[in-house]
Amino acid sequence: MNSNRSLIIFISFICLFSFSGCSSKQITLKNTDSLKVDSLIKVQKINDRAIIVNFGYDAVTAIKTKQGIVLIDAGISTILTDRYRKNIGNEFRQDNYVYVINTHGHHDHIRGNSIFPQAEVFGHENCQDEISEQWSNPEKLLMSFSKTVEDYELQLMKSVPNTYEWNNAFTQKIRYISAYLDLKNHISIKMPDITFADSMKLELGDITFEMIYFGKFHSNSDILIYVPEIQVIFTGDLFSKYGRPSISDSSVRDVEKWMRAISWIVKRMNNIDKVIDGHGQILSIDDLKKFTNNISNKYSGK
Repeated sequence: MNSNRSLIIFISFICLFSFSGCSSKQITLKNTDSLKVDSLIKVQKINDRAIIVNFGYDAVTAIKTKQGIVLIDAGISTILTDRYRKNIGNEFRQDNYVYVINTHGHHDHIRGNSIFPQAEVFGHENCQDEISEQWSNPEKLLMSFSKTVEDYELQLMKSVPNTYEWNNAFTQKIRYISAYLDLKNHISIKMPDITFADSMKLELGDITFEMIYFGKFHSNSDILIYVPEIQVIFTGDLFSKYGRPSISDSSVRDVEKWMRAISWIVKRMNNIDKVIDGHGQILSIDDLKKFTNNISNKYSGK
């Protein structure tokens, strides 16, 4: 019975795969499925001026300033980020978005940029090349997204509905279905409008965003974003809980940049209350210290 129930979840989306025999024109989102997605979108309040909107591993942070709303990252798809925008509007009672800051150029952080056409997008100067490279072979990406969706569908069939495991598989499946649809429907990607090489400061009167390039690490465009007025630092996907580094390969070509960025963090450490990673997880100051210590101890002599 449980397997049968999981099979009908988002059945209209599953129609887009060739093995189903359905055409993409038949894809619709059932009201019941839509309600399930909405029920799993969570809003975490950081403080009176900032919130995180999560759908599983998808995360967008919104910060209210006198000039308008600033977003940190924009999610994996326009389909989901359009929903996040509604949540943010309901929370802040306003809809004027002035900036989006991408922590790096991976698709699950930039695909929703275009949902905010009036906002200027900030990112490191490597973002544009990184994004272009990722999308250079759309057919290969479509196959990859399709395979990922199939894998999560199998997990759903083996899970009990509405348990932690089932919800995790469901949100992941929907994230990649949404990414697939954006690509399949040729939804354009909004590239960064403003880029920088080393560091940049964005001052909005009552809120300041200090940005620094970390160097090639998880991606080729990783930046840190520090907001002193709310005592928060955004670390993208540089590390996870317990300060575990997210190094994408064995290259250590940018050790000098890493050490400069670590020094930059340490100088601000006493005014950091919350650490937020690229998927909406609120990490502790201890996680941040473990990460800086890990990098310093391992690479300071190189």
